[in-house]
Amino acid sequence: MNIPKLNAYLQYLPFLLLYTTLVLLLHEDSFSGDEGRYYQFAENLTHGFYSPKSPDFNLWNGPGYPIFLMPFVYLGLPLLCITLFNAVFQYLSIVFLHRSLSYYVSHKIATFIGVIWGCYYISYQELGSILTEPFSLFLITLFLYLFVRANVGGERKFVWGSGVVLGYLALTKIVFGYVVLVLLFIAGLQFVLRRQLQLKGETIRNLLLVFVLAFLVNVPYLTYTYSLTGKYLYWGNSGGSSLYWMSTPFENEYGDWNNSTFTANCHDTVFPCNAELLAKNHQADMDYILSLPIIEQDNAYKTIALQNIQNRPVKYLRNVVSNVSRLFFGMPISYFPQRDTTMLRFPPNVLLLSVMLLATILWVMNLCKIPIEVNYIVLLSFVYLGATSLLSAYPRMLYVVVPIVLFWSGYILSRALKVSWKWNVEEQS
Repeated sequence: MNIPKLNAYLQYLPFLLLYTTLVLLLHEDSFSGDEGRYYQFAENLTHGFYSPKSPDFNLWNGPGYPIFLMPFVYLGLPLLCITLFNAVFQYLSIVFLHRSLSYYVSHKIATFIGVIWGCYYISYQELGSILTEPFSLFLITLFLYLFVRANVGGERKFVWGSGVVLGYLALTKIVFGYVVLVLLFIAGLQFVLRRQLQLKGETIRNLLLVFVLAFLVNVPYLTYTYSLTGKYLYWGNSGGSSLYWMSTPFENEYGDWNNSTFTANCHDTVFPCNAELLAKNHQADMDYILSLPIIEQDNAYKTIALQNIQNRPVKYLRNVVSNVSRLFFGMPISYFPQRDTTMLRFPPNVLLLSVMLLATILWVMNLCKIPIEVNYIVLLSFVYLGATSLLSAYPRMLYVVVPIVLFWSGYILSRALKVSWKWNVEEQS
């Protein structure tokens, strides 16, 4: 059922007020964690470059978010102006999720799922920060809406729009660059085999075009990174460090990321710093890696990580399981005391994980009956979560895809369960 735009925007306005209030309460007029790096990249862009030249290059993250920050940096606006946009992005993510669902389920179900996402309080913690998550939520739900419109209506402007937005998402969260490559390969294979698979030529052609466009949006940046590093398809140099920590072969270490000085968890004044414990196992590796030119450090991280995985594959698999637990529940963390506030992640994410598992089983059982665009949304979320699980991950990396997980889970469960509630839910054809 198609919902007029104004209705969706108006009915979620209370969430905009809530998010704005949270920004005002959570915002601090200073940088912490990754915030300073994003701001510095934006300053670099205002001076006509992104990364310093080799050998001092820095490609830790893509330019998507710094590009958004450029006007604020150039005009010298207060940091609060940036974080207030987080409230708008978070609010729009509900609107776009609702409008995407409205093509497949009733208005009441779409509203219920929209409210569930709006109340997902785990996503609130970055609202007051200059971090990519609220912006990424806006991009991924905008992509979802445009992708649905492209496949439901077949209008070429939505095909182009969804491709451009997905490409920009890959520039913002570089892991999506590799997701795009995987989906491009799958869509290309289906296009070649479309007759054998009995797929509509126009449908699969539009899908393929979306992922081709997404990749093309990244070509200028990939050309730039090649000019600095001589490496193809190089979105960033943060992956090696993440894989290194994920591959740790030592007992009582669980694959959570740390920095080269082991102080990533030392900003807390309540709990003792765990740097000394990590240094016992990793100082020699860090001394070797940091002695290399910056351009070679990423490869050195990867080389040691692959050796760790080859020598201790079972330990790596245990780290992956721990990593999935970190995505959903924020634990375990190596040599670091747990907080009681960690339990706040359990109620919503136990429910989310349960819904995902049930919807996944039903998806596999009914794969051929589900619209191809919904299947690609499921694939996108699984490829992203799979790639994220293999590298050290934070909980904030999960909720970026929670809206699209709610989208396909809501679609599949509403079709499969066929329950009539007091809401008089009707299956949509």
